[in-house]
Formats: sequence, C-alpha cells, structure tokens
Amino acid sequence: MRTYRSSSVLLPLLLWIVLAGIAQAQEPLRIATYNIRFLNADTLAVEDDRHDKLKQVIEWLEADIIGLQEIKDRAALEALFPPAEWSLVIVDESPDEQDLAVAVRRPLRVMRPADLNADDEDFLFSGVEETFFPNRRDVLSVEVAASEAETLTILVTHAKSRLGGRAATDVRREGAATRLVQVLERDFDEKNFILLGDFNDTPDDRSLNILETGGPNAPGMQEDEPGSFLINLTEPLYAAGHVTIGRTSADVAGGRVRTLEPGARAFNNRERGRDTHTGDQMFDQLLVPVRMRERHVANSTAVFDLDIAALGTDATRASDHLPVYADFIFRPEDSEGPPAEVSIVGLLPNPPGPDEGREGVLLAAHGAKGVDLAGRRLRDKAGNEFGLDGSVEPETEREVVLREHRMPLNNDGDVVELLRLDGTPVHRVSYTSDQVQEGQVVRFQR
Repeated sequence: MRTYRSSSVLLPLLLWIVLAGIAQAQEPLRIATYNIRFLNADTLAVEDDRHDKLKQVIEWLEADIIGLQEIKDRAALEALFPPAEWSLVIVDESPDEQDLAVAVRRPLRVMRPADLNADDEDFLFSGVEETFFPNRRDVLSVEVAASEAETLTILVTHAKSRLGGRAATDVRREGAATRLVQVLERDFDEKNFILLGDFNDTPDDRSLNILETGGPNAPGMQEDEPGSFLINLTEPLYAAGHVTIGRTSADVAGGRVRTLEPGARAFNNRERGRDTHTGDQMFDQLLVPVRMRERHVANSTAVFDLDIAALGTDATRASDHLPVYADFIFRPEDSEGPPAEVSIVGLLPNPPGPDEGREGVLLAAHGAKGVDLAGRRLRDKAGNEFGLDGSVEPETEREVVLREHRMPLNNDGDVVELLRLDGTPVHRVSYTSDQVQEGQVVRFQR
C-alpha cells in the first residue's frame, strides 16, 4: 500500500473504502511528469548534493511511471533510477542534452520499445518536424502493461520554450498542439494514453486549449471546463493558483514548498500576446482522453510539495521544476470492462410551465452492472446540493426530478456535478443560456 507522505494529497479513508470495491481493490498506479533540468551524470558526480536531493524526490514521489524531460543520456538516468528497480527508455545514440525519457518501476513491464532504446518509430513525428518539435523534443511514445488486462501509452512532450519571446514562439507551440491532435485522432482512437510533460504554456494558453478541445482555432483564455477531447487533470490546480516552475528555497517553509502563487494566472492571461516574462507558472501538466476519466482517482492530481524539491542554489537544487502526478485504476485480468459508473447525460432546466419542482436530470449507468445512488448527490455551481437514492440499471437512463427545488437549474446557464459517496466529483457538465429551450433536454455525451 502506497504511503501518502504529503498531507495536502492524503486520500480520505472513505475514498479508499469506495475504491476497495472497484477493480478488486487494485492499488492505483501513480504517473508523474518531471523536468529535471539538464540531467547529466558527469554533473551529478560533481554536484553530489543535487544528486542526493533528486534521489529523495524520486523516492518520496512514489511514482510507478515517470515521464522525464531534459535528460542527457542513459548514464544520467541510471545515476538516479537503478536498472534493477526501473526499466528506462531513452534514445541511446542521441547526443542531445534535452532528451525525453520514461522510467517504469518494476515489476511493471514496458511493452514497446522492448529493448528500451527509443528509435524513430517510437516518436510520433520521427524528428522531421523541426519547426514544431525541435531536435529530439518530439513526442516520445512508450507502451506499458498497466495491468494484466490493459495497456497504457505514455506520451512525453517538451514543447518549444518561450525563450526569444512568448509572442514570437507561441505559434510553434500552437502548431505542435494542432499536429498532436491530428495524430491522436488518427492513431490513438479508443487507446488508453496519458500526454504529459513540460508544455511551456499554462492550461489557459491557446496550445493547451487546442489539446483540450481538439479544435485548431481554440482561443487562449481563462476557462475551467473539462475538455471535450482531452481532459487536463492539472487545470483545477492552476485555477486554485498552483505553479510548477521557478520555486526556490525562498518558497520553502515548514518542510513544504509553497506552490501557490497568487496572481500568476491573471498575469499570464493579461500578458498574452506580449514578450513579458510571466514568472512562475504551471507548465508541467497531465492530459488524458475523456474516456479515461473513470480511470483517474478523484482528487489525486497534485504538485509535489516536499521541501527537498526546491532547496538549494541554482546549481544544487534538484530542478527548477516540481513534479506533478496523478493516480489511476486499471482493470485486473478477470474484469470484463471498466468499473461500473454513472454520468449525467441530460438536463431539463426549463420544463413546460413553472420550473419549480419540475426540472430534471438524466443519469446513465455504464458497464455490466447497475449503480446504487444511495448517498450520492448532485451539486450546482452555487453549491446547492440534491441528494439521490435508488439505482440506475446497466446501460439505461434514469430521470431524476428535482422536486424539492433545492438545486434549481438556472435558465441562463449552470454547472452540475455528480458527487461520489465521499463528496468528490465523478462527472461534471455545463450548459449556457443558448442551449436552454422550453421543454427541451440539454444532452451530453456519455
């Protein structure tokens, strides 16, 4: 059983009780991204203090799979990840000092590349699109056996930096995001994958909004809605004010790194289109396809905040980035499908006649088993809640009429969440005033 060392990310006991009945209590896999800042075995040999800090970060991170950026070579990896304990994937012949890599903790098995040496075929763009993916900062693809029944592809990226001016380099990150969407739609339909890395943009910037929506014309803007193409698991952290790059010893107190930076998000959005340096931001992110939402353990995504990750000088600090991680549940061998779950598939905010006591919510169960609703709740944007009871039969829809009017559905738009037993959201939908018509159900994808 994993020991959660950071008090800010302790899972409530009740959540573990709920998870115990899902996927035969299979322990979650922790998947992380970490830009280690020019990891070089020769440098580490001199900077023993940095080496020791990095070893502690990796130990206390307790990740099963880590996507890595800015790695010089395999020797640099093996200085931190003993091959007896980790399977390490990197390009062996590359002279570049900013290579991508993946570390997979044994006994998890790397399925591709089987020899752990990443070749051209293990990158999505084969290093030929230098404008959008300079050098080997392509997208490394590593397939892992996540369980006896399911595989998972780790896609590691390190987008073009803002060096040379944000406005001047935006087009390269946006172009890379557009090409990524095209390849994901073509080659990864119905596959489990996680896109992670250092995007050198925040969840609000246009490149990330392209990835979330799948639309090449997505604007850069502040928004907190789950993506329709990819869900950015780190977006809620950014909305709460967390950052992942630039933290130093000055941000350490009481054994923790202060990852909250008030005003960082507003500053980044205000300076869009300019070359202003926007300071500490959230560049390190994890995104998953919408279908993997049910694999993600609610509230498990976090910025690693133990002090060892930021202590020291520029030369001896572990990195100028903090790791980011999330936990996932995958099916065991004898499972016939994903864990039974329920989602919101429709809302009736404007029924014929008076609204009060007649508005409704449509719920649908997915999988081979029905879902017991006892103890679950609905919650709107204002925090109003409506308790549920009964059940939803497998692969059917059930209408819930909001008779008590405790949670009115606003005709000018609203957000509705379905909560698990422990109060964490399992599904979230939203609608606008343009979608509301009298007597018409606003429909959502399952």
